[in-house]
Amino acid sequence: MTTTFKPTELFGGAITANLPASYADVSNIREVPDHQEIYLDASGFSSIIFEIAERVSQPATDQDALKFHFQDIVDEHDTGRIWQTDVAHLPHFPPNTPRYTLLATTTPPAATNRDVGAKAPSFTAVMLTLIRLVAQSTDLVVTINIPHIPGHQEPSVGAVNFEDGKFGSLVEVGVKIRDEVWRSLEVRDWGLFGAGGGDE
Repeated sequence: MTTTFKPTELFGGAITANLPASYADVSNIREVPDHQEIYLDASGFSSIIFEIAERVSQPATDQDALKFHFQDIVDEHDTGRIWQTDVAHLPHFPPNTPRYTLLATTTPPAATNRDVGAKAPSFTAVMLTLIRLVAQSTDLVVTINIPHIPGHQEPSVGAVNFEDGKFGSLVEVGVKIRDEVWRSLEVRDWGLFGAGGGDE
């Protein structure tokens, strides 16, 4: 499946990135916090969230901060598991910028899968990218959420097995989206980050 991308202005144009043309700005539907930009796939259930967060200082390492941001988005009743971590490739950021990524899943309790309704996901694949802007005391977090909903674009039985490294077609599309976001993501106005503005 071919994904068409379009240049998209985020946070009033202070940040730009190429997003799938099928993704719609959620702020046109409901209120979104000022520190977030949320886009939802109009033809599916996937979403991408850009979040400007205060830099996490308590974890001892950047890897700990990556895991902290993931745990922060996991619902208290869900089970989160990290499958892969790596360094993110961001050509429009200074090469010394700490930047990390993970692939994880969140799984709701078994009863929730059946009782909430037909559109309840059996699990959600999460691709989280953490960009640590040290001079700005900011963590820029980009999260792609890919719910796997039975009967709704979910791959055939056996096509997805994270234990065996089989991530399925939905995650493969998500990887392409993530990679294009990485390639195109750029801060146009460092003043977005306040007094610590100015690129690194």
